[in-house]
Amino acid sequence: MSETKTVRLATTGMHCGSCAMLIDMTLEDATGVRSVKTEYASGTTEVTFDPEAIDIDGIVAAVRSIGYDATAL
Repeated sequence: MSETKTVRLATTGMHCGSCAMLIDMTLEDATGVRSVKTEYASGTTEVTFDPEAIDIDGIVAAVRSIGYDATAL
């Protein structure tokens, strides 16, 4: 197993805590994502991932696929 990396994203388009939970659930299902924590109040998502299995563009694409936007900080 390769070393993990962590990225922090500015996540926009959320309207409530349920939106944050949906982002977390979506990313938890993505191959290579080890942990995820989205905070509605701050509009951020922190993702720990295996860079051999998924990259930042793939993480952002997963967030965008469910109607939110994300940009690496």
